[in-house]
Amino acid sequence: MAHSQCGSMADRVEDKNLVVAGVSFKTTELLSRSRFAFNAEACRYAYADSPEDLSFFILSTCNRTEVYAWTDFVGPDRIGVDPVTEILRTQAQCSAEELNRIVYVKKGADAVDHFFRVAAGLESQIVGDYDIISQIKTAFKGAKEQRKANGILEKMYNFALQASKEVKNSTSFSDGTMSVPYAVVKQLLGRDDIRTITVAGAGETGELVVKYIRSYLPYCNIRLVNRDEERLQSLGTKYDIMQFPIAALSQSLAGSDVLIVATNASGPIVERSHIEGTGIKLIFDLSVPRNVSPNVYRMNVPVLDTDRISKGIQNNVNTRLSEIPKVESILSGHATAFADWMKRRESFTVNP
Repeated sequence: MAHSQCGSMADRVEDKNLVVAGVSFKTTELLSRSRFAFNAEACRYAYADSPEDLSFFILSTCNRTEVYAWTDFVGPDRIGVDPVTEILRTQAQCSAEELNRIVYVKKGADAVDHFFRVAAGLESQIVGDYDIISQIKTAFKGAKEQRKANGILEKMYNFALQASKEVKNSTSFSDGTMSVPYAVVKQLLGRDDIRTITVAGAGETGELVVKYIRSYLPYCNIRLVNRDEERLQSLGTKYDIMQFPIAALSQSLAGSDVLIVATNASGPIVERSHIEGTGIKLIFDLSVPRNVSPNVYRMNVPVLDTDRISKGIQNNVNTRLSEIPKVESILSGHATAFADWMKRRESFTVNP
């Protein structure tokens, strides 16, 4: 189903200094886009290593990795030779030629349009997934802390948040819980053979998993594993669950029925040796890149990654799809407001 791009917004915002470059589930498979994924540490390094006058923020989720920037450097056919796409090339360790095949670049109105759609959940793998808002907030906060997001990017960010909030409050687009963490827990409903669940990772996704287990599977015991012990203790105390440092992962799996991996490591942390000899019946790998070793995927224990989980619930979005025209109308209104702000800004002599 083709959807309009926020009305005639492309005719209203002409500033080509606004750029987004990235990869998403629409353009690449999970293993390919995993190479572009940034965790918090990688983001900090990218900000520190970037040109001083480049303003940008990195949004990296299980669905996409995108760099939103204010720059003079991106030409129409020069992917891989400018500082924006170079951030992606460096992270993925790929050639400029490969980057040109995989990465999309949008500028001016198209970039703003895209960001608004992402913030509203229109571009989510599970359409209408509202978890994207917390991910955007975290991404922008990281850039602000490193002094890499200028006033224009912040204004675009604020307008997008306002649009997303209006979509949430005035439409049924995000009604119902259909996020990946919820989809995982939903698959466990009615399973009498599942009593103990190990959750690896105490970040935003891990906490959502714990929250949904508590709400929908109150009879299940939860074991929480995390590398940062301060965060482990905080979340473990909040939900009154058993806590294990990452070094004790094997211990946490002894007697567990399900392993849900929601860590943010740069590579596998769950190996075949962790699973052999346990009673683990099912593994969910919610991390991008995958944090479950390929050797585990080849075992007899079923392992589901984010792409497989998302496909399994895509049939339940008819109500949300019917709301898309309302959503796009709302986004168009906020896009116009942002365009008007840009025009007012241009009437004064100010720096971004």
